Amino acid sequence: MASNTNICGICSLRQITKTSDHWCPECEEALCNECKDHHKLLKATRRHEPIPISSYKSLPSFITDIQQSCDNHNEQYQLYCNQHALPICLQCINDHSNCNVTSLEKVTSNVKTSGQFLDLESRLGDLLQNIERIKKNREANVTDIEKLREQHIKEIKQIRVEINNHLDNLEKQVLEELREKEYQCKESIQKVLLPVKERGSIITQCQLNFKSIKDYASDLQTYIGMRDLEVKVDENEQYLQSLIDTKGLEHLDLVYKVDTNVQNILNNLKSFGSIEIKNHISVIELTRAKDKQAQIQVAAARKTVNDVKLILQKKIITNGRIVRGCCVSKHGDFFFTDHASKKITVRYQVRWNPSIYCVG
Repeated sequence: MASNTNICGICSLRQITKTSDHWCPECEEALCNECKDHHKLLKATRRHEPIPISSYKSLPSFITDIQQSCDNHNEQYQLYCNQHALPICLQCINDHSNCNVTSLEKVTSNVKTSGQFLDLESRLGDLLQNIERIKKNREANVTDIEKLREQHIKEIKQIRVEINNHLDNLEKQVLEELREKEYQCKESIQKVLLPVKERGSIITQCQLNFKSIKDYASDLQTYIGMRDLEVKVDENEQYLQSLIDTKGLEHLDLVYKVDTNVQNILNNLKSFGSIEIKNHISVIELTRAKDKQAQIQVAAARKTVNDVKLILQKKIITNGRIVRGCCVSKHGDFFFTDHASKKITVRYQVRWNPSIYCVG
């Protein structure tokens, strides 16, 4: 961001201190209302689009730090080096003579309506939806674990009521096991939930940044800033997919199994039961914009015999006087009949697939 965006740059040159109200991205200068009006009238700057200074300040720093001119030569950027992924001025061209250089106007033209920009916007939305879905799923699993714990405690207590004090130690053991398994479940879930929440905050900020970029950033700032956002989006998409691939989103249950020897508790019981963690395959499916597009199917137009176009492939001389019949064998042989002589006049073998030919 400029060193002082609160003071009008033009007034400052005239030794006048005046609060800025607008920011010109092309000139990289703060303007007061009066200077902004003059700015729009000057031939050299009338096509510039100043934005409210509050809108400029809402842009993320990695966008406002993008300069519109070359620091080395103090000239406006006019070209873009695809190999180094950076804008360059005309004097920089010597350092990029072997690179794939494109007109900056061509690269940044309509960038905010480009498929890449719209795809990034969609992916950001999908990421937040996926993160929110995972958060709710993990939090619901924690609730289920707590309910199951309460349910199993009741089962354990009910069994304990029906037996004598001999089961006190065994009861403590199984309750301790239950708490340990519950802790393991929660710990396992929290290992996923905590970083997912953190990433959710990051992507939320990215989406806020994206909206600011979309509304207020210049085309150059937008194009350069997209790369930073795409890196974060790619990283988080891969992270969410890795949760699926590594079974990090499997649903955990606490399952209490009653020992079959409870009826012989006084003589044979060695364990009050066991607590197990049961994993279920995750039902979460990540939403992706590209997947949505792939699911859109366009029905093919129905065709009739009137839509079929015939192409003459070959003329066959039959030497018959009144040829009225023809048939094609499964091997591709054509047979023509002569009504006058009442016999097959010619047997003609073709080299093509007979299913796509007709005789006229």
